[in-house]
Amino acid sequence: MNSFLETVGLEAAVLAAAFAAGVLLEKAVRRLLARRLGPQPTRWRKWLVTEAFRWTPSLLLVVAGLHLFRLLRPQAAEVPFITGVSEILLLLVGIRVAVDVVLASLELRQERFGRPAVSILRNIVITLAAITAALVVLESAGVSIGPVLATLGVGALALALALQPALGNLFAGVQIMAAGRVRVGDFIRLAGSEELEGYVTDIGWRSTTLRTLLNNAVIIPNSRLAETLLTNLNAPDPTVRLRIPVGVHYSSDLDEVDRIVREVIRTIQDTSPALVPGFPGDVRWTEFGDSAVIFEAIVQARRPQDRFDAASAFIRTVHRRFDAEGIEIPFPIRNLYLRGPAREFVSGGRAEPVEGSRGPAEAGGNAVSGSAAPR
Repeated sequence: MNSFLETVGLEAAVLAAAFAAGVLLEKAVRRLLARRLGPQPTRWRKWLVTEAFRWTPSLLLVVAGLHLFRLLRPQAAEVPFITGVSEILLLLVGIRVAVDVVLASLELRQERFGRPAVSILRNIVITLAAITAALVVLESAGVSIGPVLATLGVGALALALALQPALGNLFAGVQIMAAGRVRVGDFIRLAGSEELEGYVTDIGWRSTTLRTLLNNAVIIPNSRLAETLLTNLNAPDPTVRLRIPVGVHYSSDLDEVDRIVREVIRTIQDTSPALVPGFPGDVRWTEFGDSAVIFEAIVQARRPQDRFDAASAFIRTVHRRFDAEGIEIPFPIRNLYLRGPAREFVSGGRAEPVEGSRGPAEAGGNAVSGSAAPR
């Protein structure tokens, strides 16, 4: 009995010493990597320094210490506890290393494409690894996992019926990731609404997070995102074309207006940081408005969030050029047709009949044209 207790006590001491040595070794390696990578490492290198292979050196040293203990004290091999613990720890180390390799590949792939990792993938990998580790520990401890799996299957069925909305969001998130239509970093707009738009910052197991241009977080359930019509402004590329409507007076020379607007577009495309250099732009006349001839100026912004700066640069520049060239952007104009004797409205608020006007009996009414003064 005393020999058994002595063996177990020595084994515990070896485990503690090996684990402590592993912790110190891990910290030393991480500090060395942090110094080698510099003050501003990439996301993948930062993950490698702070999270990768955590506790793996300690577990490996514990397994090595157990084997060394069995070699130095052959009687320890007769203790089933030591052999079982060694096998379980070795399996856990293998699972831990496999999980870290998968996570490292995800981080490296996301960095290669310039996008952060997605939490739903990390959570799925970690959950599957935890379930596998639990089953391995039970099997190594001599517990039959067949009844456990059967029980888990029945419980999972009941849980699935009770958590249908949550599972719907989970599978919708997996479908979004598998389709690849929306990825972390994309700028999307939901259901044609300019208010509900922003950058995708994370796709979780239940919801997707958007960061709006006002720096607010919008949480959208994955099931709604999968069923909603959305516009991905980053696909196929992040540049965005804008159509800016402008109206000019009917007396304007439309060919001259067209030439000036194209010069303005070329100027701002090459000088404004919000627009794509070299884009020729376009001018399209669209309609005869109530008070002006309407056209649309087409410019191209670098990114979705640059749309506002691009429109602002165009409006300021074209307004300045129109003023310099004497081109009028008219105020709204309306023609008013009054039935009955025409009356002249004076500043005092009194209305006097216009001399020589005809009543509706003579001419069926009289037309009086009135408009706001042009600017």
